[in-house]
Amino acid sequence: MTWKIVIAGGNLSFSAAHFITLNGTYEPLHGHNYGVSAELVGDDLTTDSYLLDFGVVKTMLRGYISEVNHRFLLPLHNSFLHLKRSADEREWTIRLGDGARMVLPAASVVTLPFDNATAERLAEWFAGRMQTDLAARDIHNVRRITVGVSETEMQTAFCTIDLLS
Repeated sequence: MTWKIVIAGGNLSFSAAHFITLNGTYEPLHGHNYGVSAELVGDDLTTDSYLLDFGVVKTMLRGYISEVNHRFLLPLHNSFLHLKRSADEREWTIRLGDGARMVLPAASVVTLPFDNATAERLAEWFAGRMQTDLAARDIHNVRRITVGVSETEMQTAFCTIDLLS
């Protein structure tokens, strides 16, 4: 048998600003009210007859969400962006490939270890964090994690990580 749990809706949301780069240009700075969902699949239930406690999943997701809520999402590995943090670490200066410049207070920025602030990369980041946290909690009966990040009601990107071969 295969078991699946889904956590979606409720207060699994965050508001953040971003822009993405496309084909050597960038879209205007804007924001979304993002939604986050998670689906976990496994073949074995615990001795208490559940795949994973819903509360554990919600706690993990809410922790990740708190890191990005009300922040500017800054991808650290975007070749179109030239990033510099001030010597006193109070500001980020973002220079774009076309010469435009933004300066943001560091407290309003969350740096993310990927190339573009897309919903796909956010879903991948959340899923990777969940994978790490499940292993740290010694949870081994989950074999697949799928995390969705929606920018609008009609736009959701999903990332799936298979944990067991």
